[in-house]
Amino acid sequence: MESVFLFTKSDCDRCNRLKQWLKEKRVDFEEKSLELSAVSSRVIQDPAYTDKHCYSNPCKLYPPILYFPHTNTYLQNQLFDIDGIRTEFLAEIFSNSGESSRNALDTQKILQYLEKNESEFGSKFCRNTLVEDLLRKYILALGISRVGGNLLYCIQIDKSLKLDLISQFVAALSMFGEENLGKIDRIMIKGLEIEMSVVTRHELVFFIMFKPKMVQDYLDEESERSLEAFYQKYRPLIEANRSNRVLYEDFDKDMCLSIQNYLVRIGILECVDCSLEIPILREKSDKSFRTKQ
Repeated sequence: MESVFLFTKSDCDRCNRLKQWLKEKRVDFEEKSLELSAVSSRVIQDPAYTDKHCYSNPCKLYPPILYFPHTNTYLQNQLFDIDGIRTEFLAEIFSNSGESSRNALDTQKILQYLEKNESEFGSKFCRNTLVEDLLRKYILALGISRVGGNLLYCIQIDKSLKLDLISQFVAALSMFGEENLGKIDRIMIKGLEIEMSVVTRHELVFFIMFKPKMVQDYLDEESERSLEAFYQKYRPLIEANRSNRVLYEDFDKDMCLSIQNYLVRIGILECVDCSLEIPILREKSDKSFRTKQ
């Protein structure tokens, strides 16, 4: 049986916990250190990893990472949840083979389980299932454009929306005049169950298209923060009139953290450990603030 590879770092507590779990379950694995440039380069240049687990540009590695050579499959954010190691998930993959020191690795289970539970583990955008689920439930799209409608950055949750039409819609708002665009903060689109929040600054427009039941407390304030962060991060590109959306894609991490802060602020989520790059969150037991009353 070909060993699985476990990519780790020396200062990674989760790596140590997963390594110990694999040893206890007598799983045959080979440990590789991501602190070696040759090892990290190999992973970060492998399309099998980048297509599924690359969340930023340049791509970053978040250990521990399991790699199954015979299926060319990587597991990263699927390995842990708020309660620790996803033991049930891993047990589905590794099947005990009696007294053998090796475990029988069920290839079909890896592929079937990942396909079946892909939505459970979230999308590339945020890597936090609680945030992803709430996004899909209430948000249709959000983005940043120039006041003339040139779309610079967008997260499209509802795939039925057309990005070019969203851009044209924002451009149409400028018919009120740029000096009046800043006075528009909420738009209701009747018949479509859509509301739109609009914030303008630095000749940029931050918009959120959402379902009417979503809580709107502090929404404009958090939107203004996000827009200011975007401007400060990309000011040279913005002032140079660069409009290729690829240049602004790495704002995803900032945007995700902003959304997390908003959900914590309105009382839907509680931050268990905010010191992490990907904060650990949990749902609050009191759901009274989940939707507008």
